[in-house]
Amino acid sequence: MVEPISPDGPIRLAISMDDLLLWPDMPLASGYTHLGITQAMTDAMKRHKVTGTYAFSATSPAEGRPDLLRTFDHWVEAGHHIANHTHHHANLNWVTVPKYLADIERTETLIQPWSSRVPTRYFRYCMDNWGNTPEKHEGVKAYLDRHGFTPAPISIWFYDTEFLAPHWRATKAGDADGLKRVRRLFVDTAERQLRVQAAAARAMFGRDPAHIWLIHGTPLAADCLSEILDRFQAAGVEFIPLEEAMADPFNREAVPIVTPRFLNQVQKWAALKGVAIEDCPPAVFEEIDRISPMPGHSTPEVMGRVFRAISDNMEGVFIPKMY
Repeated sequence: MVEPISPDGPIRLAISMDDLLLWPDMPLASGYTHLGITQAMTDAMKRHKVTGTYAFSATSPAEGRPDLLRTFDHWVEAGHHIANHTHHHANLNWVTVPKYLADIERTETLIQPWSSRVPTRYFRYCMDNWGNTPEKHEGVKAYLDRHGFTPAPISIWFYDTEFLAPHWRATKAGDADGLKRVRRLFVDTAERQLRVQAAAARAMFGRDPAHIWLIHGTPLAADCLSEILDRFQAAGVEFIPLEEAMADPFNREAVPIVTPRFLNQVQKWAALKGVAIEDCPPAVFEEIDRISPMPGHSTPEVMGRVFRAISDNMEGVFIPKMY
């Protein structure tokens, strides 16, 4: 018997996807394409009867590569939705409000053929950072309100992009044992982080709120999403639409905190209330970054290059993730 995630009954969980195209300068492991990854993920969700999943994807990777937008075609054809995540994927902490708003408008024009068909006009802040100053937070919120966007937060994540560089290195090195280990740890971490973050929410609020879970369009998502959803289901997860999750005040109402830290909805409430969440961020970061080591290709080096370039393109001031 699998131990249920909650002693109080099923955990209602909306799946959300970010960055089906990932980001410019992000190396993609050989043997994978963005369309192939997306097809694998829609297959996994179909197997679990999940429909209407919102994908929040930056569109700058498709500059000069319009073929990448076939990924959005497939996503919608499979019964899911495309929503705004800005064009460049710049963190609001790095850039001015006018530049951030212009980036929202730029991507909205590009995704209009798909976003015009969504039942709800959601927006997702890049890295779920809602601004590191009150002025930024209020400036973007006012724009979203005026233009009919509803911000869709993330309440639970498992730091899945931390696995991108280790998986790329193991694939490049032909390290079969390393690939097996990174896949196992990816699945284990997804389940572990769901358990500890859901437990923290339950302890803080005396109930299990509906949760919004995040995974990105990565090679490991293609390989492992079906197994992750199997584990979730066995542990008492009930998959629900984003609209149902957003009806819960826990998700619908912004956490009254302005912070530069890389925190999701549960973590923001924990920071506000002074509550510690066990193993979050997970200690597994150190283990996976020892898999197939290569000079210049540690996770901090790879992700630092990718996101610094995005900040530079937006004439921003790059700030590394603050956990």
